[in-house]
Amino acid sequence: MPSNLRIRQMEVIDIKAIMDIEARSFTLPYSAGIWERESRNSLSRTIVGIDNRTKGAPELQGYLNFWLILDEAEIHRIAVKEEYRRSGVAGRLLQEMFKVLRDTGIVSIHLEVRQSNHGAIKLYEKFGFMIKGRRKGYYQETGEDALILEADVPRITQAI
Repeated sequence: MPSNLRIRQMEVIDIKAIMDIEARSFTLPYSAGIWERESRNSLSRTIVGIDNRTKGAPELQGYLNFWLILDEAEIHRIAVKEEYRRSGVAGRLLQEMFKVLRDTGIVSIHLEVRQSNHGAIKLYEKFGFMIKGRRKGYYQETGEDALILEADVPRITQAI
């Protein structure tokens, strides 16, 4: 795990960097308006990983957006800047999210992931997510199925 990474809540000033990562990570990236609404949405949390070693302004390496609804959470977006992928940034973001979930009494979390995104599936399984179902043709732009993954938060947070 990268020791130089600082995790904090997203700030409006981060939206441009998030959108740059979005554009390279998703076929249908969120707009600036969506990210601005997420920053004001009481159900939404977005955390960012910042590299403190860069000269000048700290570099945003990745982000994780999730919602808290009653005693459940749902991951909506997670992405890492290309040059930092497979370096532990996503894992650090997930660890921090699980701490938030534990502290807010969330008992389960779920997400959808492309069935072809083997790297993401492997990462989620490493964090205790299990495949619970499939949404046929979920991704409209490609018709690809989504796998539904779920994790038991109290069980996961004991291991972290």
